[in-house]
Amino acid sequence: MPLKIIARFIDGLKFVRPIIYTLVLLSISFHASAQSSTFQLWTDFTQNLRLNKGYTLDNEISYRTIFGNDTKWRSLNLTPKITKSLGDHWDIMFYMGFIATRQEADYNTRELRPGIGAKYYLKPTQRLTLGLLTRLESREEYTTEVSTWKESMRSRFRLEQNYLFNRKSMADNHVWYGLADQEFYLTLGKSVQEKYSNQVMIRVGVGYKPNNHWRYEAVNAYQFSRNTIDGEFGYANNQILRLRCRYYFN
Repeated sequence: MPLKIIARFIDGLKFVRPIIYTLVLLSISFHASAQSSTFQLWTDFTQNLRLNKGYTLDNEISYRTIFGNDTKWRSLNLTPKITKSLGDHWDIMFYMGFIATRQEADYNTRELRPGIGAKYYLKPTQRLTLGLLTRLESREEYTTEVSTWKESMRSRFRLEQNYLFNRKSMADNHVWYGLADQEFYLTLGKSVQEKYSNQVMIRVGVGYKPNNHWRYEAVNAYQFSRNTIDGEFGYANNQILRLRCRYYFN
């Protein structure tokens, strides 16, 4: 009986959950900042359009930069993607990334990144959604200073968790939700040359959906990467603050 009372009390704190989750996120952020070697800011704007027969088209524009570093790394990303729903549990997707990056002083790259992916997801409860996203990417990198192309293949595996704090469905308005994922990168063959080559990424964030058109997310990420310019060397731990804005046309 006492356990039921406690459970009902916790379930009733609908508006307190986002605050608690945000405080936990901030504490993780401060701890990661003390442990990491760099701090990066990523800003994303995504447009989403639902098409007929289960297809969805979206496009992500992202600007990424680093703070507190003499060598000013920055990257501009454009990634259109088309997704096909195969029912209640499966999605397949194709996307093409266009990336322009200032890796170091006098070292700039341009990259084409076509990729395919599949996602399996399920809902153990009304509020909780779990997912497994697998992707295979071809990376075609052009170095502007020496006018050379490099090629590489990479696989990605991401475990996703999403939890609704104050509603039971994302179809509702004024939804607060938490999101987390853990992603692992595996290069097949030789890596392309880049300042931050991802190995492992861990993310924790909070989101808000005011209506059917807009969503806003703040995500704290901890990235384990290595510098592959002039050979594979130099491991780094990077803290990333990722701010996302999503617009849904329908």
